[in-house]
Amino acid sequence: MTTNKPLVGFERYVELDWLDKTAQWVIDGKPTKEVHDLIDEYLDPVINGATSKRKTKNVLSGAWVKSDNQDIAFKEQAKVMFVNASKNEKLAIHYGMFVASYPFFFSLSKILGRLFKLQDQVSNTEFYRRVVEEVGDRESIKRAAARYLQSLIQWGVLEQTEKAKFKPRRKIALSNRELIAWLYSSILFSSGKDRLSVEEITSDPVWFPFNLIDGSINVQDMKVLEVVHQGNDGTLLTIKR
Repeated sequence: MTTNKPLVGFERYVELDWLDKTAQWVIDGKPTKEVHDLIDEYLDPVINGATSKRKTKNVLSGAWVKSDNQDIAFKEQAKVMFVNASKNEKLAIHYGMFVASYPFFFSLSKILGRLFKLQDQVSNTEFYRRVVEEVGDRESIKRAAARYLQSLIQWGVLEQTEKAKFKPRRKIALSNRELIAWLYSSILFSSGKDRLSVEEITSDPVWFPFNLIDGSINVQDMKVLEVVHQGNDGTLLTIKR
């Protein structure tokens, strides 16, 4: 589980095609070392410096390659869905993988989602201030927050409106019920809580990039979560063990 001050982890700018390539190599069943070598080869023309390339590879690997006992089923479902996913669905899967793999990414997305509920556009300065208040005041955090914004702009989630200001692009519509249920499950891995209510999951500001056509959670669609309590006061979900 996470602490109130999550480790950064997600600290590099990453592009969608880098993620698509990494996902495809994993789906093809290539051994971990070969995937790492392929990432190195792929990034070589676009990233200068061994350290920068290594850290970027670590971010990609952390989302798609590494696994532990808690998220094997989660990642296996992601791989199956990715094969026939549309471009927007692939973006949603990458987003969910980062939410589940990096509590820091989850925290930044929550902060951004809350800001967009209050205003149409946000300045870099305001975003960084909120990040410092909630995550910590370190140069490494500020740099990582900047790379987070750069990544979301490249993914088409954010649009730079003027110098040092940005706004969300048109929400990405998702109607695949299995994908939506899987996406909702991603926050349990980074929330720091053993269980969350359906209301907490579906209303979380982390979902600001998406228009989830069926905003509810159907128990039949859940492969990663299970019900631990159901009553008049709501339904609590947890990760299947």
